Amino acid sequence: MGKVKIIFLHGLVGSKDYFEYLEKEFSGYQTISFDLIGFGDEAKPKINYALDDFMKFLDLKLQLSQDNDVQYVLVGHSLGALLAKEVVKKYPQKITKVFLLGYPFLDKDRLFGNRGFFDKFYVNGTWWTKVMCEMRTIFKILFLPFIFLFGYKYRKSYLGYFKHTYQSAYGTIHNTILKDNKEDLFKLSDEIVFINGKKDRSADLEFAKKFKQYLIESMGHFIFNHESEIAKIIKDEISSI
Repeated sequence: MGKVKIIFLHGLVGSKDYFEYLEKEFSGYQTISFDLIGFGDEAKPKINYALDDFMKFLDLKLQLSQDNDVQYVLVGHSLGALLAKEVVKKYPQKITKVFLLGYPFLDKDRLFGNRGFFDKFYVNGTWWTKVMCEMRTIFKILFLPFIFLFGYKYRKSYLGYFKHTYQSAYGTIHNTILKDNKEDLFKLSDEIVFINGKKDRSADLEFAKKFKQYLIESMGHFIFNHESEIAKIIKDEISSI
């Protein structure tokens, strides 16, 4: 792979631990994963969490504006997929391939109309959602037994969901995700590859057919237990780089 580095960008209210097992599939490759601003163990400033905020953060983190010969392969999930698209738009000379997992490119009504109870609270910005975020330590303690009983393998990823603030989550939804322009994807058709779960209710699988798309039959929005399938797709696609 030479100087090509694989960068993993996590989704909304997630953390770098989301890619723990996918990253392990790339032994021998140069890989980088980190928490996005406002999430995980990264700083959580009182900002709007608009696209510009994330782009400034990624520019500093990856030194994208510097004149060097480092090339990147981007692997983004959900919010991370949206940001990966924006990075290749701004720095096409730095990016060789972009893999979009569970890209959240439906409009507000379709994206959240068929989602769960807590998702609807979040997108509407209810007072109850803010209370839940402020009391996340208590909720984490309540959920710990279920995490260790039913999701022990991915426990670090699940615990990462409690490492955000109301401002970072709500701001990201309203100022970045819901303001995304999916038409920009057509300008990048040669660089992007969609990897979607056939059961993903957040993805527009019909729209993704207009691009190169891989469908994983039994996968939903989350990649858990499908890391080897995803890794094989990525390795096959970048084998000639």
